[in-house]
Amino acid sequence: MAKYVFPAVFTPAEEGGYLVTFPDMDNVFTDGDTKEEAIENASDALNLMLYHTKLEDIPAPTDINELKTPKGGFLSFVLADLDKYQETIDKENNPIRYSMKKSKLSIKQVSELLDAPYRTVQNWWRGEKKPAKWVEKLVIEKIEESLSV
Repeated sequence: MAKYVFPAVFTPAEEGGYLVTFPDMDNVFTDGDTKEEAIENASDALNLMLYHTKLEDIPAPTDINELKTPKGGFLSFVLADLDKYQETIDKENNPIRYSMKKSKLSIKQVSELLDAPYRTVQNWWRGEKKPAKWVEKLVIEKIEESLSV
C-alpha cells in the first residue's frame, strides 16, 4: 500500500460548516461542521475511496494551483495513508488478531498465556468466532500485559 495526496475543495455550506469535494474523483465528497472536522472527514473519505480502488485506476492528482478557491472556502491537500487505514480496519474487524500481530505472539503462545484451548484462539484469529466484548477486552489486556513482563 502507499500514501497519496490529493487536492480537495472546501466550500462553505449554507447551513454552516463546509462541503468537501475532490476534483479528481467523481462521487467522493463529505462535509464537516468546522474546518478541522471537514479536513478529518476528507481524509476518511479519501482513504476509503482509494482503499477500494485498483492501483491502476487511481488518477493523477490535479495541481492545486490550477483549482479555483471558492468564495469563503479554501483548497487543501488531503493525505491518504493506506497502510495506516488498513491497520485501523484490521483493529476494528478483529481486535484480538490485531493485538496478537502487534505482540508477535503465535496462536499457541496466546493459548498457553490464557490457558485456553488452541482451537478457540485459532477461531478468534481467523475471525470465525468472536468472544463476548468483555472477554475480548480481557484477552487483549492479557496479551498486552505479557509484553511488559
